[in-house]
Amino acid sequence: MTRLTVRLPALSVFWAKPGGLWMEGFRKHITNALALLALWLVATGAMGADFRLERLESSSAISSERIIDGTRDRDFRSVSSTEIVNPTAAPQWWRLVLERSVADTELPQLVFTHPNRKTIELWQPGQATPQRRATLDAEGRGVRPSRFHVFALAPTLRAGDILYLRVASATRTPAAVSIAPFGQVYEAELAHVRYRTSVLVALALISVLAFGYFIALSERGYAYLGLTLAAQLAKLTIDGGEIGQWPWLAEMAADRRANIVISTAAVLAGVRFIAFFLGLPQHQPRVARALDICSMLLGGLLCVSVIQVWSVSAYFGNSVMLAAFAIIAIGGFRALRRRQREALYLLIAWAPVMAILVALVGGYQAWWPMTDWIESSLPAGLAFSGFGLFLGLTDRLRQLRKDRDTAQQRWTFDKLTGVITRDAVEVMLLEQMDRALRFKHPLAVIFIDIDRFKEINDRYGHSAGDDAIRVVALRARNWLRTEHLIARYGGDEMLVLLYNHDQFAALQVAEDLRLAVTQHPLAVQGQLVPVTLSMGVADMQPGDTLTDLLNRADAALYQSKMNGRSRVTAHGIVAATPFGAT
Repeated sequence: MTRLTVRLPALSVFWAKPGGLWMEGFRKHITNALALLALWLVATGAMGADFRLERLESSSAISSERIIDGTRDRDFRSVSSTEIVNPTAAPQWWRLVLERSVADTELPQLVFTHPNRKTIELWQPGQATPQRRATLDAEGRGVRPSRFHVFALAPTLRAGDILYLRVASATRTPAAVSIAPFGQVYEAELAHVRYRTSVLVALALISVLAFGYFIALSERGYAYLGLTLAAQLAKLTIDGGEIGQWPWLAEMAADRRANIVISTAAVLAGVRFIAFFLGLPQHQPRVARALDICSMLLGGLLCVSVIQVWSVSAYFGNSVMLAAFAIIAIGGFRALRRRQREALYLLIAWAPVMAILVALVGGYQAWWPMTDWIESSLPAGLAFSGFGLFLGLTDRLRQLRKDRDTAQQRWTFDKLTGVITRDAVEVMLLEQMDRALRFKHPLAVIFIDIDRFKEINDRYGHSAGDDAIRVVALRARNWLRTEHLIARYGGDEMLVLLYNHDQFAALQVAEDLRLAVTQHPLAVQGQLVPVTLSMGVADMQPGDTLTDLLNRADAALYQSKMNGRSRVTAHGIVAATPFGAT
């Protein structure tokens, strides 16, 4: 297309004047940027063409011998641009008619942009065998840049010489053609490699982190995210040609089924992740059901594509993907209205890459022109969205754990007294019974009941009764040792768990506790309220269940009540306690 040699001697001399190493580095970066800009201007035709691009109008199924000998030159027709776009999926013949010599270009290179899923064969004057470039072509390994398809041109080419091209493309993405010096192409390729390496490594690290968190935390959201990023990473390495570093993988990836399968898997995993991330089954069941339908369609396409793909497979998959994106957008906006934090993360992290993917699909389907920024921005967009959603998922799990801890706190500790709840102490008691049985240690429990509690409520009010329960629990908890557990079992009744205590030791603890709690009246709402306690003690016997143990302690408590209250009774033993008895 264009003969362009970028030399900047005057600028080099100017920038090389005194300024130190930082000035030299600055000069180098500016020079590279200008070279990249010049190559872009050439590739887009902004600086004028040095060749004429023509396409063969008749059948493309013509032998190369009949093309390169010039017998079909009259069938070629000029095109108005310097971009190659095949009208059909079949290979097409093109030719470049040079209008200027390339002799003064330093190592001239014929450059084609957007190499993804394109195979180009080039016949130069006097050559019977073509040079071939393909994204997944193992023969081109080591000389094929990932940003361009590049052919070294003979420096002896003159105006009027003809270059014949046979182009096969699986997409309608145009390939801009240019002629540029090797140094310029090399700099552009290095910049592209640095960019691709950075984003692919970032994507791989985030994917590995997601799988690591899944293994450590068993949270399936991380698995969905890891699968999404891993599939996208595989797709990018196939499209960019990096997978060619592993010939056996490149051979598998060259099969069109691999592209459909990996793309479908990436979208499917992404849909499931977002449904999980936004909690759609719980908060928006209709949206979740619509995404389930999309998931089933994508799953069916995935299974079928392992065996066979058709021309409509990509179109079907892209259509379902766009429908899923639209449904996700609806769910996301509804979640925003509900003030879900996850929706904000989704908007910031996923919306940009959604826009890129929609633009990319539309470009592949020729719904609108494919621009360079669409393909080049996809890797960075995926890395950014992966990192953002990883942070969002971590924040979501942190919030869920916080809510769970709050619920656990409420389940474990009684709101009124601050001691353990009935449900929690029963779980702990079962664990301690198993432990006592395993290590052959004794275990006992004490049931505590406030005497004439109904009279306190009737005389002083229910708030005073609550205060009485709270003060009794506080005094008991402060007097008991750290290893002793006290729980509010219901109403004014409390339960104390004593590990490694037999019945007689528990009886003594109960009596001392009763005295410690009741020897002074309770200060309730500015009034002194005399309170006494009745207690029942029981220890664990061989073959006891939780119910057996608690029933015996309850029976002992009942016996204390029957014997006049304000006393301690062990199961089968009555301890008369005249102190404070009423």
